[in-house]
Amino acid sequence: MTESAPDKSEALLQLSNVRLNFHTYAGEVKALDGVSFMVTKGEALGLVGESGCGKSVTALTIVGLLPENASVTEGKIILAGKNLLEISSEEMRKIRANNIAMVFQDPTTFLNPVLTLGEQLEEVFLLNPDELARIAAERKMEDTLVEARSDKGTQPKENAEGAPSTARLSKSAQKKLARILSIEVLKQVQLPDPERILKEYPHELSGGMRQRCMIAMALARNPDLFIADEITTALDVTIQAQILELLRQLKKELTGSTLLITHDLGVVAELCDRVAVMYAGNIVELADVKELFANPLHPYTQGLMRAIPMIDRPLERLETIPGSVPDLIYPPSGCRFHPRCPFAFEKCKLEKPELIHGGKAHTVACHLYGEGKA
Repeated sequence: MTESAPDKSEALLQLSNVRLNFHTYAGEVKALDGVSFMVTKGEALGLVGESGCGKSVTALTIVGLLPENASVTEGKIILAGKNLLEISSEEMRKIRANNIAMVFQDPTTFLNPVLTLGEQLEEVFLLNPDELARIAAERKMEDTLVEARSDKGTQPKENAEGAPSTARLSKSAQKKLARILSIEVLKQVQLPDPERILKEYPHELSGGMRQRCMIAMALARNPDLFIADEITTALDVTIQAQILELLRQLKKELTGSTLLITHDLGVVAELCDRVAVMYAGNIVELADVKELFANPLHPYTQGLMRAIPMIDRPLERLETIPGSVPDLIYPPSGCRFHPRCPFAFEKCKLEKPELIHGGKAHTVACHLYGEGKA
């Protein structure tokens, strides 16, 4: 178990006091209300909470894919020392192409139905031809480079860093290398007969196979940050188990960091190093995964834990958290959870709690844990 909170110097991604509103005819939806957390290099962070609490909005804010009626009013999102909220759309596009990859809940929505999987996956590699040889070299595919360069007698050329370059490769050789890499990455996500899959269209594959293809596209360029947004929700339980096992294997092989968005605490327990619990646009608790399950502090987290079915604790009926996520056009004053909290008192209605130290690598936003009480 982690003994202390992660050092900020180890952060790959850091969100600081991010506030975001959606402009609607009904009013301003205050979707994110000062969200702060970080993902350190090489770790897997789980972001959990009920539907509608702001998990997916947080991810879309990070990758810069918000709709036109959204606006970030405050805060910073720092990735590898660069504030993503201050860069141009072109710079953000390059970061999405090289540094951040995201897999969404429904792969059917994000795969082009009129292009084969091969055309879509190869495009990921061909976005930046100069990177092709570097990717192949990173994957220790020297034979692949030789095979691609054999096209029309092209010869290797080293760049300024001494790494192989594709600058002298013809278009057809680049495409050949992209196809070989596409087959390799499909094998990495354990898809059978990748050569056949590259020729097929999205509708010809099952939901689990489409999701594996999306994961392959996301991991193709070995991104610094991999964001998985509810990627097992639209699948049946058997396929969910297979995708989770795949993610577990990939976690051992990949060097980047992972932000796993889910409402399933069982998934978090299996795959994550730390957990951030979100409620109504706020982070209410942050902890090492073992610490959170052993000692949940926030009443909301405790409610989520009690709602998990346990085989050694048979009950006639699962416990639930009373009420529902509030209307964020008119959010509750003070702590947004107080209308549903069994421990709420007057201060909860008046003041928004800040994240405070609550133990080993454990922070919580709750007035129950004031100075000297945690």
